[in-house]
Amino acid sequence: MKRFKARQACLALIMLISGVFFIAACGGGGGGDTGHWLPSNSPTVISTDPPSTADPFYIATNVCVNKLVTATFSKAMLASSITAPGTFTVKETLTGINVPGSVTYDATTRTATFTPAAILTVGLDYTATITTAAKDEEGNTLAANKVWIFTVSATVCALPPGGGPVSCLGPGPVDMGLATSFGVLVGPAAGATLTVTNPTSVAGDVGAASYVPAIGTPSPSTVIGTRYTGVDAPFVAAKADMLTAIGCASARACDFSYAAATDFATVVGLAPGVHCVTGAMSVGSNLTISTPGVYIFKSTGNLTSANTINLTLGGTANATNTSIFWVPTGSASIGTNNAFLGTIMPDASAASTLGANTTLLGGRVFSNSAVTLDTNIIAIP
Repeated sequence: MKRFKARQACLALIMLISGVFFIAACGGGGGGDTGHWLPSNSPTVISTDPPSTADPFYIATNVCVNKLVTATFSKAMLASSITAPGTFTVKETLTGINVPGSVTYDATTRTATFTPAAILTVGLDYTATITTAAKDEEGNTLAANKVWIFTVSATVCALPPGGGPVSCLGPGPVDMGLATSFGVLVGPAAGATLTVTNPTSVAGDVGAASYVPAIGTPSPSTVIGTRYTGVDAPFVAAKADMLTAIGCASARACDFSYAAATDFATVVGLAPGVHCVTGAMSVGSNLTISTPGVYIFKSTGNLTSANTINLTLGGTANATNTSIFWVPTGSASIGTNNAFLGTIMPDASAASTLGANTTLLGGRVFSNSAVTLDTNIIAIP
C-alpha cells in the first residue's frame, strides 16, 4: 500500500512537472503571439477621462465641449500601436460617425490622448474605444476592446496655467488665450488654408496650416506681427486655444433669442449680451452699437453681411469698453467694401471670408477650415 501511494505521489509530481513544461512550451517559441494567452500578460486600461466603470451601461455626464479624451494603461505601451489609425477612436454614439481628431501617447504617464479637431456638440453622446490593436512594448495586446460613453454639456474645460483660456463662461469678453495676438488663424484641420487673393494688411500675428500663395510670397502682403506655419510651436499652441475660445463663446447662455434670418441691423436697441439666432444671421445695412459691453452673436446657420455697409461704435461705446464676437455654426461671409467690427469665429469646420476692400477692426478672422482675404485691413483689439 505504501509503495502504491508513493507511486501515486510520484505520478502526480511527474504530471505536474509535465504540465509546467507543457505550459512553457505553449508560451514559448518564436511566434508573434508569445504569452498572449496569459491574462496576466495583457495590458489593461486602468483609468479614463471622461471616467468609466465596469458597468457597460454607465455614461459619464457634464463633459465639457473642449474635452481631451484620455486613457491610462497598466503597462508601458507601444506608441505606434496606440497612434495607428483606428486604434483609439471617438464616435457620435447615435450615428456612429467618427469625430475627427489626433491621438498622442505619453510614455512617462502611459497615457493616450485623443484631441478632437473641433469642439464637441452639446447634448450628444460620444463613444470612445481603444481596440485590441493596442499593444504593450512586448507585443501583448489588450484582452478586449475598452469602450466608454459620455454626454457633452454646455461647459468648457479650464486648461492648465499657460495652456490656454482659464475663464470661458463670462460675463466678460471671450478669453482667447494664446490666440490673442493673432489677427488671422486657420487650423488645426489638416490642410486648413489661408488664401490671399490680393494684398492685405494684418496688424497682428498670422498662422495657417498652408498658404495660397505660398508663405514666401505676399500672403498677406503686410503683417505687423509674425507669420507662422503649421509646424511652428506658437501656431500649434494658439490653434488649440482658438478652439477652446470658440467653445467658450458657443457655451455662453443666451440672453436674447431670435428667429431664423435675423438681420441685426433691424434690431432696435441692441444691448450687451449673448444674442442667439436659430438659423442664419446677417447684417444687411449700417449698424451702430452704442452701449458699451460684450456682444456675442451666435447662430445655428451662416453669418453674412451686405456690401458697402458700416458697422461702427457710437454713443458711449468705444474700442476700449466694447467687445464683439460673431459665432456662426456655419460659414462667415462678410461683403465687399465693408467697415466691420469684431472677431469672426465659426463654431465648426466652416470657412471665413472677407470681401474685397473690407476693413475689420477690433477683431480677428478665425477658422478651422479656410480663410479667404482680398485687399483687406485687419486690426486686432
